[in-house]
Amino acid sequence: MAVVCGVCALFFGAWVWFTPFDDRLLSAQNITSTRIVDRYGRGLREVLGSSQGRARQVELEQISDHLINATVHAEDRRFWAHSGVDPLAIGRASWQNMRNLEVISGASTLTQQVVKLLRSGNASRNLLNKFSEAVLAIRLEKSASKQEILAQYLNRAPYGNQLFGVSAASWMYFDKPPAQLSLAEAALLAGIPRAPSLYNPYEDLAGAKKVQERILNLMRERGVISAIQYETAVAEKLVILRPDRRVLAPHFSEYVLTELRNRGAEDDLNAHPKLIRTTLDLDLQKTVQDIVRAELSLLEKKNVHQAAVVILDTQTSEVLAWVGSQDYWAEEHGGANDGVLALRQPGSALKPFVFGAFFEQGYRAAETLADFPTEFPTEKGVYIPKNYDRAYHGPVSARAALASSLNIPAVMVAQTVGVKKVLDTLRDFGMDTFDQDDAHYGLGVALGNGEVRLRDLTAAYATLGRLGTRKELRIFLDDALPAPTKPTFRTSVKDAQIFSPETAYILMDILSDDAARAQGFGRYSALYFPYRVAAKTGTSDGFRDNWTFAVTPEYTIGVWAGNFDASPMQRSSGITGAAPIMRQVTQALYPDAANAGDVPWFPRPDAVETHRVCTLSGHKPGPHCPTTRLELFSAEAAPEEACAIHKSLAIDTRNGLLASPECPAEFVRDEVFTSIPPDWVDWARRRGERLPPTRTSGLCH
Repeated sequence: MAVVCGVCALFFGAWVWFTPFDDRLLSAQNITSTRIVDRYGRGLREVLGSSQGRARQVELEQISDHLINATVHAEDRRFWAHSGVDPLAIGRASWQNMRNLEVISGASTLTQQVVKLLRSGNASRNLLNKFSEAVLAIRLEKSASKQEILAQYLNRAPYGNQLFGVSAASWMYFDKPPAQLSLAEAALLAGIPRAPSLYNPYEDLAGAKKVQERILNLMRERGVISAIQYETAVAEKLVILRPDRRVLAPHFSEYVLTELRNRGAEDDLNAHPKLIRTTLDLDLQKTVQDIVRAELSLLEKKNVHQAAVVILDTQTSEVLAWVGSQDYWAEEHGGANDGVLALRQPGSALKPFVFGAFFEQGYRAAETLADFPTEFPTEKGVYIPKNYDRAYHGPVSARAALASSLNIPAVMVAQTVGVKKVLDTLRDFGMDTFDQDDAHYGLGVALGNGEVRLRDLTAAYATLGRLGTRKELRIFLDDALPAPTKPTFRTSVKDAQIFSPETAYILMDILSDDAARAQGFGRYSALYFPYRVAAKTGTSDGFRDNWTFAVTPEYTIGVWAGNFDASPMQRSSGITGAAPIMRQVTQALYPDAANAGDVPWFPRPDAVETHRVCTLSGHKPGPHCPTTRLELFSAEAAPEEACAIHKSLAIDTRNGLLASPECPAEFVRDEVFTSIPPDWVDWARRRGERLPPTRTSGLCH
């Protein structure tokens, strides 16, 4: 019988010893969570992996010696000596448990704990499972080195709050890599895996500190640390960072997760966690966030409590910064709302696209538009728009009308182009929230009576900055991700040419023209820079939304300011609310720019020509035009007709009336008059323009 038992024991030992450990269980892939990082690899957010927790694989050399020592002395002081199980610990635990008639002490080694973690960590604590863990621990010790086993434990152990491994815990609790942990911090972390929910630093830091001090005392008693090190570590004030501060650029990272779901990549990430590289620049993000908070502190007196900013690389349409609110974590004023994605009325910010559609139909920036009180008949009645300043500016060029954001000429342009064409243009530029029919918006679409997202409108301005070429908004640098299941824009063709380069260039030129915007904003407003920047503001009806956009060949900036509850601001327009934010952001992007040549400008298309025109008529100057100016034209729309407003007429000097051919020459003199349409007369008289007589002299026979 003894021989049989001996043979069985021999075979059992051989089975335990020679059966190899399944190395596939040691794969780091099983314990690595997905990390969302900025364009330079700096962390923005970690996403729960297949273990439904945050984890990050690190090598043992990347872990502080303090943490290694604290973990060993907290969990398994004879770790470096045993072969997977510790007979002395088993004996001690058995004696203590029998003496107290309950389980008050365990004997699991670190190796056994690694086995338990590899087997999902939720097996019941019965004798069969304990025996199985012991067998696998012996096999693991034979298969892997002590350093590899310890690295497995430190990368898999639970540290509370869905954190697995010391790296995830170190970053979450202390915002530092595990290599930089102090002795006090290391001892605190070493105690958490014993009971992660009980020693949760967020819920009971005092309880976690008591365990930390016991571990430090053990290390002191065993000569691992000195008395001075012990006293210093116990006295160290631990700063535990709240979990909300571990998510950077929260609005953007939420959008990234949404986009991953739209791409069908979420399930793949859960099964195969990875590093998701985004286009965001974290340094720029922080700078913009600071600017938003500083500027909003100055606007509180005008009941402006929120703002959002998005910055794109103009040429690539990559998102460089995405600030959705003043503070995501602040419940007051709805900080978790994302102003970049919120649907708001854009006001005059749509006008460049309305005028662009006008130019695309062959009209010119020199076109003269009448800014007078005008009634526009519509299907719903008479529409009577008014300018923001409640004033009328007479005949103005399309350039001045757009740059100064005059409402009546914009509605006139929309009427000329047609509401359907305006809406088609907006949708082609990616503003698919204009999803009602023409009658729903009417001519008011020119003044922004629909709703749009800051994201989409900024992308549309970037399209102008690419001289009319539309690109899909880009938030990922990782081209291996699946394509979106549906296109972001209505047109699925990539790099579609929406406006001609000539139209887009002329629009950019107008929006950078400080002289042209003087009627609406005065000279040297918040939109003015010593270098060229194309800028446009918008203010929705009732002062509920402020907008400002700025475009250079390198950057496109979109800013919204207002309140998420739609409460009106106190007389805060785009130029006073959103524009100062845009200005600060632009100066942050170009900190050393002080002169015109310090910031690049758009390359001029070959088909854009400069011609001199009569200031009032916008046509080729005639011999009697009092003033002229230079204007840009596409080659196809270059001016050909001469000015017909400033005319030289034969006058009977005896009564100042028109002289007929029969008038004696001695009573005839040629004089210059301003010949205008009838609805300009009142304006001309106020201006002191010399209008031509309407009757022929009766003295001429």
